[in-house]
Amino acid sequence: MEWIGWLSFAIFIGALIYLGISSFSTFKSMKPKMDQLKEAQVRIQTQTEKIKYETDELKVHQEQIMADVDHAKQTVTLTVNEAKQLPENAKFLVNTAVDSRKENQTANI
Repeated sequence: MEWIGWLSFAIFIGALIYLGISSFSTFKSMKPKMDQLKEAQVRIQTQTEKIKYETDELKVHQEQIMADVDHAKQTVTLTVNEAKQLPENAKFLVNTAVDSRKENQTANI
C-alpha cells in the first residue's frame, strides 16, 4: 500500500512539472502579443496627448477670436451710437452758429 502513496506523490510532482513547463511556454508565446499591446497603448497615449494639446491650442485660438469679435462689436456699437448723435450735434452746431451771427449782427447795429 505504500507504493500507492509514492505513486500519487510522483503523479503530483509530474503534474507540477507539467504545469510549470506549460505556464512557461504559454508566457513565452504571449510575450510578443503583450509587447504589441504595450506598443499600441503607447501609440494611443501619444495620440491622446497630441489631441489634448491641439484642443488646448484651439481653445486659446477661440478665446482670441472671441476677444476680437467683442472688440469689433464694441467698436461698431460705439460708431453707431456716435452716428445717432450726429443729427443732434449738427442741430446744436447750426443753432450755435445762428445765435452767434444774431449776436454779431446785434452788436454791429
